[in-house]
Amino acid sequence: MTQGSEPQHGGVGTVEPTQTPMLEVDNLVKHFPIRSGVFIKRTVGQVKAVDGVSLAVGKGQTVALVGESGCGKSTTARAILRLVEPTSGRISLDGLDITGLGKDRLRKARQDMQIVFQDPYASLNPRMTIRQILLEKYQLLGAQTTKSTISDLLDTVGLAEEYADRYPHQFSGGQRQRIGIARAIAMNPKFIVLDEPVSALDVSIQAQIVNLLEDLQDELGLTYLFIAHDLSVVRHIADRVAVMYLGKVVEIADRDDLFDRPHHPYTQALISAVPIPDPRLERQRERIVLRGDVPNPANPPSGCRFRTRCWKFEQLSESDARRCIEEPPPLYDVTGKPGHGAACHYASLREVVTA
Repeated sequence: MTQGSEPQHGGVGTVEPTQTPMLEVDNLVKHFPIRSGVFIKRTVGQVKAVDGVSLAVGKGQTVALVGESGCGKSTTARAILRLVEPTSGRISLDGLDITGLGKDRLRKARQDMQIVFQDPYASLNPRMTIRQILLEKYQLLGAQTTKSTISDLLDTVGLAEEYADRYPHQFSGGQRQRIGIARAIAMNPKFIVLDEPVSALDVSIQAQIVNLLEDLQDELGLTYLFIAHDLSVVRHIADRVAVMYLGKVVEIADRDDLFDRPHHPYTQALISAVPIPDPRLERQRERIVLRGDVPNPANPPSGCRFRTRCWKFEQLSESDARRCIEEPPPLYDVTGKPGHGAACHYASLREVVTA
């Protein structure tokens, strides 16, 4: 397929990882209706929170989903787990198409897919002890437990057995997040969504939680979708990185390729904002400052959604700029080898990345 032609999946091509996929997401869409009226509610528009996301996560991999607040990262994760129902698209977990599963089959499938929430203060029931919180999942799924089940779980995440009969308010933020992780791994899942699991924690505690997550991945063979806006954490934990902007993936690549050779203007701006420990290098480098705010997802710009904030767009000729205005960019193969795609008409002159 040549540059300028349409990809196969709704404007976003799929870049496959080298490993066997644990998760495959094809053209995922989640639109929220905007309703108006007092007595009779009419749908007058739609918030396009997720608008054609395609990605694959290999078994044992960590794929990070990054971008500004409001770009659709958490909605994408919740739609993948069907905590919110997708508007359209296809989701496959370890070969099982979970998109259309009914309530009973979905409940059984949830044993294999779990989530660790961002806020360790709000994600635990304050009226339940830690033992009750951890046992609840086994009870809901009809699974058997032993006397050592809870103590083994707590030990796995670095907490003592005596903590089991305490309440969430008796723990620090880092300890609560460890409890959230214990709850997620309780039923031996294959895939876990980590929805900004360290953003609410102190920096010193963040490193401990990230190291715990890496150790659990090695020990249990877990696959992670890691949602974050802190690129320093992403560079440490991720194997691959997908960058989202206004409901779409604008660049996806292996971690080192993306950080060392970002091709999309938005990715370049994000990486330029990451502090460098060396003061001399920090003073010398040029930061890319984006003007304006993220557009309203209920009325996104035509063509390339990033063009309203893109400095490259401002430097284009009128004819080239018209292409950005009229034609949504697919993921182009910008390196000449599979795996690195950027949704920018002028990032590269190579072929389009397709499934």
